Amino acid sequence: MANAHDERGFNTVGSDAMERRQKKQVMQTYTLFGVIALFVLMVAVLLVMAVGGIISNLRGANDKKPNISGDGIKWGTITVATSDTLSGDLLLVNNHHAYTFPQNDDHLEEIYSVWAKHATKPYVLSGLSKYMDRDALNALDAMLTDFAETSGKTNVQVRYAYRTAEDQAAFSVEPGYSDHHTGLGCELKYSVSSGGSSASYDLSNDPAYAWIVENCHKYGFIVRYPADKVEKTEIEDYESYFRYVGVAHATYMKNKGLCLEEYIETLHTYTAKNPLKISGADGKSYEVYYVAVEGSATVSYPTNYAYSFSGTNEGGVVVTVDCSAPIQPTEGDTGADTSADNPEA
Repeated sequence: MANAHDERGFNTVGSDAMERRQKKQVMQTYTLFGVIALFVLMVAVLLVMAVGGIISNLRGANDKKPNISGDGIKWGTITVATSDTLSGDLLLVNNHHAYTFPQNDDHLEEIYSVWAKHATKPYVLSGLSKYMDRDALNALDAMLTDFAETSGKTNVQVRYAYRTAEDQAAFSVEPGYSDHHTGLGCELKYSVSSGGSSASYDLSNDPAYAWIVENCHKYGFIVRYPADKVEKTEIEDYESYFRYVGVAHATYMKNKGLCLEEYIETLHTYTAKNPLKISGADGKSYEVYYVAVEGSATVSYPTNYAYSFSGTNEGGVVVTVDCSAPIQPTEGDTGADTSADNPEA
């Protein structure tokens, strides 16, 4: 059909051509809407699947690892004083933090009494120390017994554990500023007898003793003065000294390559509302947080989970919670129940 002209002389399209174009535009519009609708539907399905998977994973994780930050926690509080910062497995004793000797030594146990229980002695007592912290000593005994069974070697010497201020006076570090005062550590070397005499050597001299360094965190021990941390510890050439801090803390320090000074500093950033979560070498899950103490402080703790307190000897206490499974509160526990409210630290 020839194009018609309107009264102004412009070309116009015939009515039948116009109708076909309109129909074509309508079809194109429907097709576009259909594609958009299909795309939106696909995105919605993917989102639902993703959210469902996340929720499922979270539920699975919570089923396997209870979290003290979650529901069902019964929180209690306790008031601690400055004196409470002066005892515990995480005590920091160095050139800048002096040890405060307690009025009694009831945390100490005679090393010989534990060693003598073994029919076949798994390690050697050097005679250079008589006492050690009870928990540290039992952990040490377990570690060296396992080493003897694994390696067949029973010549590891336990030396220089607890020292009094008077004992320390004979050594280079000033009395009061030695980690030995805590009783939480000792020196480990191996002895070799020859020609009626005996000599002692660092464990690093023989690869056969590397097992102790590699596995000590599983028993709660760390190498207190690593060679690469002299700037922090200010003690060099003393990698033979092993210090007990507990499995949770020893595991984290080993995995992160931290000395005790660095670890205590790291803990300052964690509170009961934002705890440090640790998967211990013992298979347990822990949550750890720090509370500064100035004169006194109120410390929150979960009454239905196992927990422990430790002073740091530098102004605070550390709460360590075993999240592996809830427990019933001990009889006479008067901690306030705040349901599942997460406390301020």
